[in-house]
Amino acid sequence: MTNLQTVVPTVEDVYAARERLAPLLPRTPLFTAGALGKMTHTTLRVKAENLQRTGSFKARGALNAVLRLSPEQKASGVVTFSAGNHGQALAFAATASGVGCTVFMSQNAVPTKVEAIRGYGADIRFGSDIGAAFEAMELFRQQTGATFVSPFADADVIAGQGTVMLEILDEFPEVEQVIVPVGGGGLLCGSALVAKSLRPDIRVVGVEPEGSTAVSQALRVGHSVRIEHNVTIADGLSAPFTGEPIISLATRYVDDMITLTDDEIAQALKLILTRTKLLVEPAGAAAIAALLTGKAAVPHGANTVAILSGGNVALDRLKAWL
Repeated sequence: MTNLQTVVPTVEDVYAARERLAPLLPRTPLFTAGALGKMTHTTLRVKAENLQRTGSFKARGALNAVLRLSPEQKASGVVTFSAGNHGQALAFAATASGVGCTVFMSQNAVPTKVEAIRGYGADIRFGSDIGAAFEAMELFRQQTGATFVSPFADADVIAGQGTVMLEILDEFPEVEQVIVPVGGGGLLCGSALVAKSLRPDIRVVGVEPEGSTAVSQALRVGHSVRIEHNVTIADGLSAPFTGEPIISLATRYVDDMITLTDDEIAQALKLILTRTKLLVEPAGAAAIAALLTGKAAVPHGANTVAILSGGNVALDRLKAWL
């Protein structure tokens, strides 16, 4: 858990990221969700980040970080560890910028995500689990001089993810509650930074699976905690730890953190598919699950946005969940 950035971004950094990304990435839709709104007793919108380039919000932060590299850093390439979505995003961003990219993954990573990363042009290396992948990545970084682009604990990555919240405020300025899936916490903290800077009355809730709680554990003790065994169907939320910028921002700006069972997440995934016709992965269903279970504690009728963080789902696994 060394070599993670300690720089904390500002809302001005998020505005700069929006300008940087605007010519290169689409705005994702903010859909009304009447049926799910009735089921959750909210006035509900869903932010469809599953429709973003590479299939998740991760393209925002990865591309912002790559665009901010110096010529020397670009020449040395970039490296990261990932369960899949950040790896795809960084591979996409690096290849588009002519930068070499190496991604370290767990050997049990979702095969479709592995193939997608290769398809975007990155080299992939494996560890026995995501923690071992991180350790191998650290050694590689030291040996090669490649720039580590963290999936979450990087100021440019967090700023890029924060552009999601700027889009939400543009289209739904009446929003009162924002529910955010949480792995390492980059999307949560980018969203919370923007929300609290521009509309302090907005309540921001982070949602973790019970089998992977890196951010909530770090918040409880005040420092990063290594999660030795992440066990959840929401592989996109299976961060082995978080970083200091996340702890700092979440402590200041996040109102609540809750956890969900895999069964609750799977049920939400099915309802999203049948009621909205949007295909999400389990990580992308977590925010809706938090509303369906009542764990998000959203007041009846509140103007609410649930972020559907990604849609990179393996079809064989989807069949089992359905």
